[in-house]
Amino acid sequence: MLPQVNETAAGRAEREDLAQAIARIERLGKSLFGVTACIVQLHGADEVLAETAFASPAHRFCAGLPLGEALQLMPEKASPFSPALGKIDNFEIRFYALQPLHDRAGNVVGRVGLLHERTRAFTSGDGHWMSDLTALIERELHFSGFVAAVSRPGSVPEN
Repeated sequence: MLPQVNETAAGRAEREDLAQAIARIERLGKSLFGVTACIVQLHGADEVLAETAFASPAHRFCAGLPLGEALQLMPEKASPFSPALGKIDNFEIRFYALQPLHDRAGNVVGRVGLLHERTRAFTSGDGHWMSDLTALIERELHFSGFVAAVSRPGSVPEN
């Protein structure tokens, strides 16, 4: 029975490492894009990941947005007259970008989102940076083993 306890402790440590890596990536994305929030949300995240900042209002807002197969921008064109898309804490969201995260088999296992309180242009350079950030997150997920655990048939929630 003791080896099973050690495996569980090791698994928990790996998930905590993943949570720390994702928090670093969120900080990097926030700074890189100059946005109010950068979030990484994983479908089927367990309680270790849920205990981290993944339960913030920004994460909950992004969880409620429909997720497509490719990058989504809202609004598609920057305008100072764009209505608020939602509200989180003390700021109104006037721009968001959502990019799905995929496992090695191509299944959607999560999303990365950028939220900002002002409308902003999303340039082709931003698109390249978003692709790089997404690749970094997906690489982290592949090495952690998280993707294999969530991408089993029936384990990824429908969006």
